[in-house]
Amino acid sequence: MALIAQLTDPHLRDDGKDPFHDPAVAMQQAFAQISAMDRKPDAIILTGDIIDRSAAGYGHALPILRRAPAPILPMPGNHDDPLAFRAAFTDWAAFAPDHLSFTARIADLDMIALDSTLPDGRPGLDPTRLDWLAGVLGTLQRPSVLALHHPPFPTLAPHLDKPGFQNVDAFARMIACSGVRRIIAGHSHRAMQTVWAGTLASTAPALGHGLSL
Repeated sequence: MALIAQLTDPHLRDDGKDPFHDPAVAMQQAFAQISAMDRKPDAIILTGDIIDRSAAGYGHALPILRRAPAPILPMPGNHDDPLAFRAAFTDWAAFAPDHLSFTARIADLDMIALDSTLPDGRPGLDPTRLDWLAGVLGTLQRPSVLALHHPPFPTLAPHLDKPGFQNVDAFARMIACSGVRRIIAGHSHRAMQTVWAGTLASTAPALGHGLSL
């Protein structure tokens, strides 16, 4: 059985001005905890906002991530820069040509990493991403976990829910009749869990600071 560690929202800065903590230290502490596990995870899924908008690129983040105790699957969030992200992680995942989604085999399951940040910065899925997802779901032969940055379910935190999630109903219909057994997300900076589209769905707390409810 596959074991996956989820880390999210480290917001790695390159200016040393985070008012709450040192994001690089937080990432290193997370890696140390994973290293101390009796059973090491088969992979670490990093569900977005790898860098903060204050950062100029990924040059400061890559050396930290290369020290991970398990293979990292990097996903973008709304703070990440799509062009710089693709260039930085081109050898880490086989990204779709028009967005930063990809799939990966992890032991006995399939991971679907779905890029949920639209070109205008809003959360959701456009027709291109929905078509890509439909193609992936139609070919999977094993149970799968779907990861994305933005939770598709309401968090009840107004500043998170106000933008909405574009095409959420179409997304829900696809998940409800699929082999997806779990949905994991970030963005909320807090741990949340619910059932959405008939599937257990959750968000993980951020490596950085929490957000108000």
